[in-house]
Amino acid sequence: MTSLRHLPLLLLPTLALGWGGTEHSQITAEAVRMMPEEVATIIAPESGALTHIYCEFPDQNWPAYGQWGDGNAEPYLPRFADTRREWDISFYCGWNPVTREGTGYPHSTPQAYEAVPKYFLRAVEALKAGRLEDGARFLGVAMHYIEDSAAFGHLQAVHRSFHWDTKSPLNAGDYSPQQLGDTPEQAAEQLVARMKAMVEITEKAVDPILTKLGMPMTEVKRRSKDDPYPKEAVRAVLTAKHEFAAEMDAAARTSASAAAHVCADMLFTALSFAPKPFPQPKPNATGVNLVFNPSFEQAGDENAEGWCIGWLDLNDKTGRAEWYRAGTHWDKPVKQGARSAMVLWAPEKGIQWRQTWRNALRVNPGEVYRASAWVKSRTEKGRSHLTLELSDTHYHTIAQPISNEAEGKGDWTELKLETTIPPDARWLRVILHSNADGAAWFDEVSVERVR
Repeated sequence: MTSLRHLPLLLLPTLALGWGGTEHSQITAEAVRMMPEEVATIIAPESGALTHIYCEFPDQNWPAYGQWGDGNAEPYLPRFADTRREWDISFYCGWNPVTREGTGYPHSTPQAYEAVPKYFLRAVEALKAGRLEDGARFLGVAMHYIEDSAAFGHLQAVHRSFHWDTKSPLNAGDYSPQQLGDTPEQAAEQLVARMKAMVEITEKAVDPILTKLGMPMTEVKRRSKDDPYPKEAVRAVLTAKHEFAAEMDAAARTSASAAAHVCADMLFTALSFAPKPFPQPKPNATGVNLVFNPSFEQAGDENAEGWCIGWLDLNDKTGRAEWYRAGTHWDKPVKQGARSAMVLWAPEKGIQWRQTWRNALRVNPGEVYRASAWVKSRTEKGRSHLTLELSDTHYHTIAQPISNEAEGKGDWTELKLETTIPPDARWLRVILHSNADGAAWFDEVSVERVR
Protein backbone atom coordinates (compact mmCIF):
# COMPACT_ATOMS: atom_id res chain seq x y z
CA MET A 1 0.00 0.00 0.00
CA THR A 2 1.37 3.38 -1.00
CA SER A 3 -1.19 5.97 0.06
CA LEU A 4 -3.47 6.80 2.95
CA ARG A 5 -6.59 6.30 0.85
CA HIS A 6 -6.01 2.54 1.10
CA LEU A 7 -6.29 2.50 4.87
CA PRO A 8 -10.04 1.58 5.01
CA LEU A 9 -9.21 -1.68 3.22
CA LEU A 10 -6.90 -2.96 5.93
CA LEU A 11 -9.49 -5.27 7.45
CA LEU A 12 -9.96 -7.33 4.30
CA PRO A 13 -8.77 -10.94 4.72
CA THR A 14 -6.62 -10.78 1.60
CA LEU A 15 -4.73 -7.79 3.00
CA ALA A 16 -4.60 -8.76 6.67
CA LEU A 17 -1.00 -9.87 6.31
CA GLY A 18 2.24 -9.01 8.01
CA TRP A 19 4.74 -9.98 5.37
CA GLY A 20 2.80 -9.92 2.11
CA GLY A 21 3.23 -11.84 -1.13
CA THR A 22 5.99 -14.43 -0.88
CA GLU A 23 7.66 -13.00 2.23
CA HIS A 24 6.32 -15.57 4.72
CA SER A 25 7.43 -18.32 2.35
CA GLN A 26 10.90 -16.85 1.91
CA ILE A 27 11.48 -16.52 5.64
CA THR A 28 10.27 -20.07 6.25
CA ALA A 29 12.41 -21.39 3.39
CA GLU A 30 15.47 -19.79 4.96
CA ALA A 31 14.70 -21.50 8.28
CA VAL A 32 14.34 -24.87 6.55
CA ARG A 33 17.58 -24.29 4.62
CA MET A 34 19.47 -23.89 7.88
CA MET A 35 18.58 -27.35 9.20
CA PRO A 36 21.56 -29.68 9.74
CA GLU A 37 21.42 -33.00 7.95
CA GLU A 38 20.46 -35.07 11.00
CA VAL A 39 17.08 -33.34 11.28
CA ALA A 40 16.65 -32.08 7.71
CA THR A 41 15.79 -35.61 6.59
CA ILE A 42 12.86 -35.70 9.02
CA ILE A 43 11.15 -32.56 7.74
CA ALA A 44 12.13 -33.10 4.08
CA PRO A 45 8.83 -34.73 2.96
CA GLU A 46 6.85 -31.75 4.32
CA SER A 47 9.37 -28.98 3.68
CA GLY A 48 7.73 -27.77 0.49
CA ALA A 49 4.27 -27.59 2.06
CA LEU A 50 5.69 -25.97 5.21
CA THR A 51 7.33 -23.30 3.08
CA HIS A 52 4.49 -22.57 0.67
CA ILE A 53 1.30 -23.56 2.50
CA TYR A 54 1.48 -24.10 6.26
CA CYS A 55 3.25 -20.86 7.18
CA GLU A 56 0.28 -18.99 5.66
CA PHE A 57 -2.40 -20.80 7.71
CA PRO A 58 -3.23 -18.01 10.20
CA ASP A 59 -3.89 -15.58 7.33
CA GLN A 60 -6.38 -18.07 5.86
CA ASN A 61 -8.36 -18.81 9.01
CA TRP A 62 -11.24 -16.52 8.06
CA PRO A 63 -14.98 -17.27 7.84
CA ALA A 64 -14.96 -15.58 4.42
CA TYR A 65 -13.30 -18.57 2.79
CA GLY A 66 -15.87 -20.33 0.62
CA GLN A 67 -18.03 -17.20 0.60
CA TRP A 68 -18.73 -14.50 -1.96
CA GLY A 69 -17.09 -11.17 -2.57
CA ASP A 70 -13.33 -11.53 -2.00
CA GLY A 71 -13.89 -11.68 1.75
CA ASN A 72 -15.97 -8.52 1.95
CA ALA A 73 -19.40 -9.71 0.68
CA GLU A 74 -18.93 -7.73 -2.52
CA PRO A 75 -21.44 -9.22 -5.02
CA TYR A 76 -19.37 -8.30 -8.08
CA LEU A 77 -16.19 -10.03 -6.91
CA PRO A 78 -15.46 -13.78 -7.07
CA ARG A 79 -16.00 -16.35 -4.38
CA PHE A 80 -13.12 -17.28 -2.09
CA ALA A 81 -11.90 -20.83 -2.63
CA ASP A 82 -12.56 -22.75 0.58
CA THR A 83 -8.93 -23.05 1.62
CA ARG A 84 -9.77 -22.89 5.32
CA ARG A 85 -11.82 -26.07 5.31
CA GLU A 86 -9.77 -27.90 2.69
CA TRP A 87 -6.73 -27.81 4.95
CA ASP A 88 -8.62 -27.89 8.28
CA ILE A 89 -6.85 -24.63 9.09
CA SER A 90 -9.11 -23.84 12.04
CA PHE A 91 -8.04 -27.11 13.66
CA TYR A 92 -4.36 -26.28 13.39
CA CYS A 93 -4.88 -22.69 14.53
CA GLY A 94 -7.01 -23.87 17.46
CA TRP A 95 -9.70 -21.34 16.64
CA ASN A 96 -12.81 -21.68 14.48
CA PRO A 97 -14.13 -18.26 13.41
CA VAL A 98 -17.52 -19.75 12.41
CA THR A 99 -18.35 -21.80 15.51
CA ARG A 100 -16.31 -19.49 17.80
CA GLU A 101 -14.66 -22.53 19.38
CA GLY A 102 -11.10 -22.39 20.65
CA THR A 103 -8.81 -19.45 21.25
CA GLY A 104 -7.79 -16.95 18.60
CA TYR A 105 -4.69 -14.79 18.86
CA PRO A 106 -3.85 -11.50 17.14
CA HIS A 107 -0.80 -11.83 14.91
CA SER A 108 1.28 -9.58 17.11
CA THR A 109 3.02 -9.25 20.43
CA PRO A 110 2.36 -9.58 23.29
CA GLN A 111 -0.33 -12.14 22.40
CA ALA A 112 2.09 -13.96 20.09
CA TYR A 113 4.25 -14.72 23.13
CA GLU A 114 1.40 -16.93 24.33
CA ALA A 115 0.42 -18.34 20.93
CA VAL A 116 3.81 -19.51 19.66
CA PRO A 117 4.67 -21.77 22.64
CA LYS A 118 1.20 -23.32 22.39
CA TYR A 119 1.65 -24.28 18.71
CA PHE A 120 5.26 -25.33 19.31
CA LEU A 121 4.25 -27.77 22.04
CA ARG A 122 1.46 -29.21 19.89
CA ALA A 123 3.98 -29.70 17.09
CA VAL A 124 6.38 -31.50 19.41
CA GLU A 125 3.56 -33.73 20.66
CA ALA A 126 2.65 -34.67 17.08
CA LEU A 127 6.26 -35.32 16.08
CA LYS A 128 6.85 -37.52 19.11
CA ALA A 129 3.82 -39.56 18.06
CA GLY A 130 5.19 -39.95 14.53
CA ARG A 131 2.61 -37.60 12.95
CA LEU A 132 4.93 -35.63 10.67
CA GLU A 133 2.21 -33.79 8.75
CA ASP A 134 0.45 -32.55 11.89
CA GLY A 135 3.78 -31.51 13.39
CA ALA A 136 4.75 -29.56 10.29
CA ARG A 137 1.37 -27.81 10.16
CA PHE A 138 1.50 -26.68 13.78
CA LEU A 139 5.05 -25.46 13.20
CA GLY A 140 3.84 -23.52 10.17
CA VAL A 141 1.26 -21.73 12.31
CA ALA A 142 3.90 -20.91 14.93
CA MET A 143 6.29 -19.63 12.26
CA HIS A 144 3.63 -17.27 10.94
CA TYR A 145 3.24 -15.68 14.37
CA ILE A 146 7.00 -15.33 14.76
CA GLU A 147 7.30 -13.78 11.31
CA ASP A 148 4.47 -11.31 11.88
CA SER A 149 6.00 -10.35 15.24
CA ALA A 150 9.14 -9.37 13.33
CA ALA A 151 7.05 -7.17 11.02
CA PHE A 152 5.68 -4.84 13.73
CA GLY A 153 2.33 -6.57 14.13
CA HIS A 154 2.06 -4.62 17.40
CA LEU A 155 2.51 -1.33 15.53
CA GLN A 156 0.13 -1.32 12.61
CA ALA A 157 1.36 2.00 11.24
CA VAL A 158 4.66 0.28 10.42
CA HIS A 159 3.33 -3.22 9.88
CA ARG A 160 1.19 -2.47 6.83
CA SER A 161 4.03 -1.03 4.76
CA PHE A 162 6.95 -3.04 6.08
CA HIS A 163 8.17 -5.16 3.17
CA TRP A 164 11.31 -5.76 1.17
CA ASP A 165 11.70 -5.99 -2.58
CA THR A 166 11.03 -9.70 -3.07
CA LYS A 167 12.40 -9.62 -6.62
CA SER A 168 15.71 -9.96 -4.78
CA PRO A 169 15.24 -13.03 -2.52
CA LEU A 170 15.94 -12.97 1.18
CA ASN A 171 19.32 -14.25 2.32
CA ALA A 172 19.43 -14.72 6.08
CA GLY A 173 23.11 -15.68 5.97
CA ASP A 174 24.92 -18.58 7.56
CA TYR A 175 23.31 -19.54 10.83
CA SER A 176 23.57 -22.62 13.02
CA PRO A 177 20.25 -23.26 14.79
CA GLN A 178 20.29 -23.41 18.56
CA GLN A 179 18.74 -26.05 20.80
CA LEU A 180 16.34 -24.01 22.92
CA GLY A 181 15.99 -26.38 25.88
CA ASP A 182 16.41 -29.89 27.22
CA THR A 183 12.64 -30.37 27.51
CA PRO A 184 9.80 -29.06 25.34
CA GLU A 185 8.62 -26.88 28.22
CA GLN A 186 12.05 -25.30 28.70
CA ALA A 187 12.31 -24.78 24.96
CA ALA A 188 8.93 -23.05 24.87
CA GLU A 189 10.06 -20.56 27.52
CA GLN A 190 13.33 -19.88 25.73
CA LEU A 191 11.45 -19.46 22.46
CA VAL A 192 9.56 -16.52 23.94
CA ALA A 193 12.84 -14.97 25.07
CA ARG A 194 14.23 -15.34 21.54
CA MET A 195 11.13 -13.65 20.12
CA LYS A 196 11.47 -10.70 22.47
CA ALA A 197 15.11 -10.25 21.45
CA MET A 198 14.00 -10.47 17.80
CA VAL A 199 11.47 -7.67 18.28
CA GLU A 200 14.20 -5.47 19.78
CA ILE A 201 16.33 -6.09 16.69
CA THR A 202 13.50 -5.03 14.38
CA GLU A 203 12.82 -1.83 16.31
CA LYS A 204 16.51 -0.89 16.31
CA ALA A 205 16.65 -1.48 12.56
CA VAL A 206 13.83 0.96 11.78
CA ASP A 207 14.20 3.57 14.52
CA PRO A 208 17.08 5.57 12.93
CA ILE A 209 15.16 5.91 9.66
CA LEU A 210 11.94 7.14 11.24
CA THR A 211 13.88 9.41 13.58
CA LYS A 212 15.07 11.34 10.52
CA LEU A 213 11.42 12.20 9.92
CA GLY A 214 10.72 13.20 13.50
CA MET A 215 8.86 9.99 14.31
CA PRO A 216 11.14 7.72 16.40
CA MET A 217 9.82 4.34 17.51
CA THR A 218 9.06 5.69 20.98
CA GLU A 219 6.68 8.20 19.40
CA VAL A 220 5.09 5.55 17.13
CA LYS A 221 4.42 3.46 20.22
CA ARG A 222 2.99 6.39 22.15
CA ARG A 223 0.61 7.37 19.36
CA SER A 224 -0.41 3.73 18.79
CA LYS A 225 -1.74 3.34 22.33
CA ASP A 226 -4.89 5.30 21.50
CA ASP A 227 -5.09 4.81 17.73
CA PRO A 228 -4.01 1.60 15.97
CA TYR A 229 -3.34 3.55 12.74
CA PRO A 230 -2.09 7.02 13.80
CA LYS A 231 -2.05 9.11 10.64
CA GLU A 232 1.16 10.95 11.48
CA ALA A 233 3.01 7.64 11.99
CA VAL A 234 1.53 6.15 8.83
CA ARG A 235 2.61 9.22 6.87
CA ALA A 236 6.14 8.98 8.28
CA VAL A 237 6.46 5.32 7.31
CA LEU A 238 5.19 5.93 3.78
CA THR A 239 7.57 8.85 3.43
CA ALA A 240 10.45 6.70 4.64
CA LYS A 241 9.53 4.03 2.09
CA HIS A 242 9.76 6.69 -0.62
CA GLU A 243 12.68 8.85 0.49
CA PHE A 244 14.83 6.17 2.17
CA ALA A 245 13.79 3.14 0.13
CA ALA A 246 17.15 1.36 0.28
CA GLU A 247 17.43 1.83 4.05
CA MET A 248 13.86 0.59 4.64
CA ASP A 249 14.50 -2.41 2.42
CA ALA A 250 17.64 -3.22 4.40
CA ALA A 251 15.74 -2.84 7.68
CA ALA A 252 13.02 -5.19 6.46
CA ARG A 253 15.64 -7.75 5.43
CA THR A 254 17.35 -7.46 8.82
CA SER A 255 14.02 -8.07 10.53
CA ALA A 256 13.12 -10.96 8.24
CA SER A 257 16.53 -12.56 8.81
CA ALA A 258 16.04 -12.28 12.57
CA ALA A 259 12.68 -14.03 12.17
CA ALA A 260 14.28 -16.76 10.05
CA HIS A 261 16.85 -17.40 12.78
CA VAL A 262 14.16 -17.74 15.48
CA CYS A 263 12.08 -19.98 13.21
CA ALA A 264 15.18 -22.09 12.56
CA ASP A 265 15.81 -22.45 16.30
CA MET A 266 12.21 -23.54 16.84
CA LEU A 267 12.20 -25.98 13.93
CA PHE A 268 15.54 -27.50 14.91
CA THR A 269 14.46 -27.87 18.54
CA ALA A 270 11.10 -29.43 17.66
CA LEU A 271 12.77 -31.93 15.34
CA SER A 272 15.36 -32.76 18.01
CA PHE A 273 12.54 -34.15 20.17
CA ALA A 274 11.29 -36.39 17.34
CA PRO A 275 12.16 -40.10 17.39
CA LYS A 276 15.14 -41.13 15.29
CA PRO A 277 14.93 -42.73 12.88
CA PHE A 278 11.55 -41.12 12.33
CA PRO A 279 8.87 -43.83 12.00
CA GLN A 280 7.26 -44.32 8.61
CA PRO A 281 3.47 -44.75 8.43
CA LYS A 282 2.28 -48.33 8.30
CA PRO A 283 0.66 -49.40 5.02
CA ASN A 284 -3.11 -49.13 4.97
CA ALA A 285 -5.05 -52.24 5.91
CA THR A 286 -6.64 -54.24 3.11
CA GLY A 287 -10.31 -55.08 2.77
CA VAL A 288 -11.68 -52.24 4.93
CA ASN A 289 -13.23 -48.89 4.06
CA LEU A 290 -10.54 -46.27 4.68
CA VAL A 291 -12.75 -43.19 4.12
CA PHE A 292 -13.49 -40.98 7.10
CA ASN A 293 -17.21 -40.14 7.43
CA PRO A 294 -18.10 -42.04 4.23
CA SER A 295 -21.86 -41.47 4.52
CA PHE A 296 -21.66 -37.78 5.52
CA GLU A 297 -23.44 -38.42 8.81
CA GLN A 298 -20.97 -36.69 11.14
CA ALA A 299 -21.36 -32.93 11.50
CA GLY A 300 -18.46 -30.60 10.85
CA ASP A 301 -18.11 -26.88 10.24
CA GLU A 302 -21.39 -26.10 8.42
CA ASN A 303 -21.19 -29.33 6.42
CA ALA A 304 -20.03 -32.93 6.79
CA GLU A 305 -16.90 -33.39 8.87
CA GLY A 306 -13.86 -34.31 6.82
CA TRP A 307 -15.32 -32.91 3.60
CA CYS A 308 -15.13 -29.53 1.88
CA ILE A 309 -16.53 -27.96 -1.28
CA GLY A 310 -14.44 -27.31 -4.36
CA TRP A 311 -15.77 -24.32 -6.30
CA LEU A 312 -14.30 -24.81 -9.77
CA ASP A 313 -15.85 -21.65 -11.21
CA LEU A 314 -15.36 -18.91 -8.64
CA ASN A 315 -17.42 -16.49 -10.70
CA ASP A 316 -20.49 -18.73 -10.92
CA LYS A 317 -23.43 -17.27 -8.99
CA THR A 318 -25.94 -20.11 -9.42
CA GLY A 319 -24.36 -23.36 -8.31
CA ARG A 320 -24.76 -24.62 -4.79
CA ALA A 321 -23.36 -27.44 -2.68
CA GLU A 322 -25.26 -28.45 0.42
CA TRP A 323 -25.00 -31.01 3.18
CA TYR A 324 -28.38 -32.57 2.51
CA ARG A 325 -30.56 -33.79 5.34
CA ALA A 326 -33.53 -36.06 4.69
CA GLY A 327 -36.74 -34.39 5.76
CA THR A 328 -40.33 -35.57 6.13
CA HIS A 329 -41.12 -35.59 2.41
CA TRP A 330 -41.66 -38.89 0.64
CA ASP A 331 -38.58 -38.95 -1.54
CA LYS A 332 -35.42 -38.80 0.54
CA PRO A 333 -32.31 -38.83 -1.68
CA VAL A 334 -30.01 -40.56 0.79
CA LYS A 335 -28.65 -44.07 0.24
CA GLN A 336 -28.32 -44.85 3.93
CA GLY A 337 -28.67 -42.85 7.11
CA ALA A 338 -30.05 -39.32 7.09
CA ARG A 339 -27.44 -37.36 5.14
CA SER A 340 -25.92 -37.05 1.68
CA ALA A 341 -23.75 -34.53 -0.19
CA MET A 342 -25.70 -32.52 -2.76
CA VAL A 343 -24.63 -30.50 -5.78
CA LEU A 344 -27.30 -28.22 -7.25
CA TRP A 345 -27.36 -26.20 -10.51
CA ALA A 346 -23.65 -26.69 -11.09
CA PRO A 347 -21.79 -24.60 -13.70
CA GLU A 348 -20.19 -26.27 -16.69
CA LYS A 349 -16.85 -26.56 -14.87
CA GLY A 350 -18.63 -28.38 -12.06
CA ILE A 351 -18.69 -28.38 -8.27
CA GLN A 352 -16.88 -30.93 -6.10
CA TRP A 353 -17.11 -32.48 -2.69
CA ARG A 354 -13.54 -33.20 -1.57
CA GLN A 355 -11.97 -34.97 1.35
CA THR A 356 -10.00 -32.49 3.42
CA TRP A 357 -6.25 -32.99 3.37
CA ARG A 358 -6.24 -33.94 7.02
CA ASN A 359 -8.34 -36.98 6.06
CA ALA A 360 -6.44 -37.91 2.90
CA LEU A 361 -4.89 -41.38 2.79
CA ARG A 362 -1.13 -41.87 2.90
CA VAL A 363 -0.32 -44.37 0.13
CA ASN A 364 2.71 -46.09 -1.41
CA PRO A 365 3.64 -46.66 -5.06
CA GLY A 366 2.45 -49.98 -6.42
CA GLU A 367 -0.47 -50.38 -4.02
CA VAL A 368 -3.86 -51.05 -5.61
CA TYR A 369 -7.03 -49.29 -4.42
CA ARG A 370 -10.69 -49.79 -5.29
CA ALA A 371 -13.07 -46.87 -4.83
CA SER A 372 -16.82 -46.47 -5.11
CA ALA A 373 -19.62 -44.04 -4.34
CA TRP A 374 -23.33 -43.89 -5.03
CA VAL A 375 -24.95 -41.00 -6.86
CA LYS A 376 -28.55 -40.09 -7.66
CA SER A 377 -29.27 -37.33 -10.13
CA ARG A 378 -32.18 -35.33 -11.49
CA THR A 379 -30.90 -33.37 -14.42
CA GLU A 380 -31.49 -32.80 -18.11
CA LYS A 381 -27.80 -32.37 -18.84
CA GLY A 382 -24.49 -32.72 -17.07
CA ARG A 383 -22.78 -35.70 -15.49
CA SER A 384 -21.39 -36.88 -12.17
CA HIS A 385 -18.37 -39.04 -11.41
CA LEU A 386 -15.90 -40.13 -8.74
CA THR A 387 -12.23 -39.14 -8.94
CA LEU A 388 -9.24 -40.20 -6.89
CA GLU A 389 -6.72 -37.39 -6.60
CA LEU A 390 -3.19 -38.81 -6.31
CA SER A 391 -0.61 -36.26 -5.13
CA ASP A 392 3.10 -36.07 -4.32
CA THR A 393 4.83 -34.87 -1.15
CA HIS A 394 4.21 -31.25 -2.16
CA TYR A 395 0.48 -31.96 -2.57
CA HIS A 396 0.73 -31.47 -6.32
CA THR A 397 -1.58 -33.70 -8.33
CA ILE A 398 0.13 -36.54 -10.21
CA ALA A 399 -2.94 -38.36 -11.54
CA GLN A 400 -6.73 -38.29 -11.32
CA PRO A 401 -8.30 -41.58 -12.42
CA ILE A 402 -12.03 -41.18 -13.08
CA SER A 403 -14.92 -43.61 -12.55
CA ASN A 404 -17.86 -44.32 -14.80
CA GLU A 405 -20.31 -41.42 -15.11
CA ALA A 406 -23.97 -40.99 -14.17
CA GLU A 407 -26.41 -38.64 -15.87
CA GLY A 408 -30.10 -37.94 -16.41
CA LYS A 409 -32.89 -38.80 -14.03
CA GLY A 410 -32.66 -42.15 -12.34
CA ASP A 411 -32.20 -44.21 -9.22
CA TRP A 412 -28.97 -44.62 -7.31
CA THR A 413 -26.00 -45.51 -9.54
CA GLU A 414 -22.73 -46.93 -8.26
CA LEU A 415 -19.58 -45.16 -9.41
CA LYS A 416 -16.54 -47.43 -9.38
CA LEU A 417 -12.86 -47.44 -10.25
CA GLU A 418 -9.67 -49.30 -9.44
CA THR A 419 -6.20 -47.81 -9.67
CA THR A 420 -2.55 -48.59 -8.98
CA ILE A 421 -0.61 -45.91 -7.13
CA PRO A 422 2.01 -44.43 -9.49
CA PRO A 423 5.63 -43.62 -8.60
CA ASP A 424 6.13 -40.49 -6.49
CA ALA A 425 2.51 -40.49 -5.26
CA ARG A 426 2.13 -40.10 -1.52
CA TRP A 427 -1.49 -39.01 -0.97
CA LEU A 428 -4.91 -40.20 -2.11
CA ARG A 429 -8.15 -38.39 -1.53
CA VAL A 430 -11.67 -38.76 -2.88
CA ILE A 431 -13.31 -36.12 -5.06
CA LEU A 432 -17.00 -36.29 -6.00
CA HIS A 433 -17.61 -34.19 -9.11
CA SER A 434 -20.80 -33.02 -10.79
CA ASN A 435 -21.72 -30.46 -13.42
CA ALA A 436 -25.39 -31.42 -13.40
CA ASP A 437 -27.67 -28.49 -14.17
CA GLY A 438 -30.25 -30.00 -11.83
CA ALA A 439 -29.37 -31.90 -8.67
CA ALA A 440 -27.01 -34.73 -7.76
CA TRP A 441 -26.67 -36.47 -4.40
CA PHE A 442 -23.63 -38.51 -3.34
CA ASP A 443 -23.58 -41.08 -0.55
CA GLU A 444 -21.81 -44.20 0.76
CA VAL A 445 -18.24 -43.50 -0.33
CA SER A 446 -15.68 -46.28 -0.07
CA VAL A 447 -11.95 -46.71 -0.69
CA GLU A 448 -10.33 -50.07 -0.01
CA ARG A 449 -6.77 -51.19 -0.48
CA VAL A 450 -6.89 -54.34 -2.60
CA ARG A 451 -3.19 -55.21 -2.39
